[in-house]
Amino acid sequence: MSTNFNRDFTLVITGRNALPFANDCVESIEAQVGSYAITTYYIDDASEYSADQRAELEKILERVDGEVLFLKNRHYQIGAIAEGIRRITSPNTIICLLDADDYLLPHAIQTVASAYCDPNIAMTYGNTLVDFLPYQDNQTSYFRDKKNVNTEYPEEVWKEKSFRRDGFRCFHMKTFRKWLWDYIDQTDFLRSSGHFFRASGDSAYIFPMLELLGDPKHVCFIQKPIYVYRLHEGNVHNHDKKSQFDDLEYIRYKKRPYKELDRITLAQHLHS
Repeated sequence: MSTNFNRDFTLVITGRNALPFANDCVESIEAQVGSYAITTYYIDDASEYSADQRAELEKILERVDGEVLFLKNRHYQIGAIAEGIRRITSPNTIICLLDADDYLLPHAIQTVASAYCDPNIAMTYGNTLVDFLPYQDNQTSYFRDKKNVNTEYPEEVWKEKSFRRDGFRCFHMKTFRKWLWDYIDQTDFLRSSGHFFRASGDSAYIFPMLELLGDPKHVCFIQKPIYVYRLHEGNVHNHDKKSQFDDLEYIRYKKRPYKELDRITLAQHLHS
């Protein structure tokens, strides 16, 4: 398969004290079917690793020609993602976000690449298994405040641009063109206190992206599961649920929605 702007991927992996999971995560990248140009950045948030642990993580990432960035200060998920994306220069690169304690199914990149064969697509999300269980069938009681996650936005939400009122639907795997990220004001990644959002930081860029694109033809919901989300003792749902809920509510009801990009600007990006 030829490598053009539709085939250039950057995986941005974020984690904190996730070394026990890192090997599985990288193995899932090694197992991807198809031939693509893939760059991998692993962002370790406020590393508490010893020198030996750092060396072990770097060795794991070497298997995919990946680079590790150790952050001294706590950035949380959204700040860590921003640090990784800062290293990406090509506006047409497809950025794929992966949590260090999760992993990809072998056809993940191939499936996302197929979606981006449509030149109108600038963003994809879904579809996720939670501990290998279909999200909607088995996990609604656990994620009781996110009953619509991992589903498509309905037509009326697109028509009214009411993504924030409707709620968060865009579960893993989240991917987008780098140029779309560049339109987001990164002060919108911060609480009123000036600190990064914590567990709901993904909402701080997902809602702006949907608003900037403004048309469902530019966003693809992946129907086939491609990503495995792990529930474990250290998962945010088990130790910081209140922070997750509070931050999401702040982003939904306190942050100002973005204006849709004009059609000329959008067409220049999509067909460059």
